[in-house]
Amino acid sequence: MISVVIPEHNGARFLPEALASIEAQRFGDLETLLIDDGSTEELHAPDWVRLFRQQRMGQSAARNRGVRESRGEYLAFLDIDDLWTPGHLSRLHAALMRHPEAGIAQGRMQQLAGGRISGAYRMPYAGSCLFRREAFEHCGGFDETMRLGEDYDFLFRCWEKDIVKIDVEEVSLIYRRHGGNTTRGNFARSHMIVLKRRMERIRSGAVDAAEKRSFRFQDYIGETEGAGEWTLWSAS
Repeated sequence: MISVVIPEHNGARFLPEALASIEAQRFGDLETLLIDDGSTEELHAPDWVRLFRQQRMGQSAARNRGVRESRGEYLAFLDIDDLWTPGHLSRLHAALMRHPEAGIAQGRMQQLAGGRISGAYRMPYAGSCLFRREAFEHCGGFDETMRLGEDYDFLFRCWEKDIVKIDVEEVSLIYRRHGGNTTRGNFARSHMIVLKRRMERIRSGAVDAAEKRSFRFQDYIGETEGAGEWTLWSAS
């Protein structure tokens, strides 16, 4: 089973399209968990969605709640304002089946803004990934103290633990840019926060910076900033 976790805070207007993109996956064994993180607006979900409500704790806490409540061997995350391309889950699941040593499969992503769509690129963004549950058991969940860069931080920790990641060339995720994006204009700040966490792990002895990793960092992480600078062109 694949468990899909959707963290949500006052994003009810995006829910129908997000759920439609999940249904379009046509993946047989699937559960969907919607974590309402302290919304102040009404939120209604269809019967096939498991809805959980909690006080406002942040996106990382909502994702971690979804992981705890989920039953699947594989975990996928979709922010409520983003969309998956058809076949995303099947492609990434097939990649993990071909590589039983891997804990993560990741597709590419594109940005959608004002009817225009960017070129495809890879970035440390959970919505473009499919995870084996063991990756979370081995590396811990999302850092609930972070309000920016939590995806990047989690993949950074996976790299430090030498979790094998398989890259899939097809586009998996459509990231919608709008005025409410948390990350908009915050790439540099997120990068610095994540690097600070890295230094804290090194200073505490949890990570040996001199130890050779199994994968080249840039190949593993992809782009860490500047994604908004990709040239856009009309979707038509």
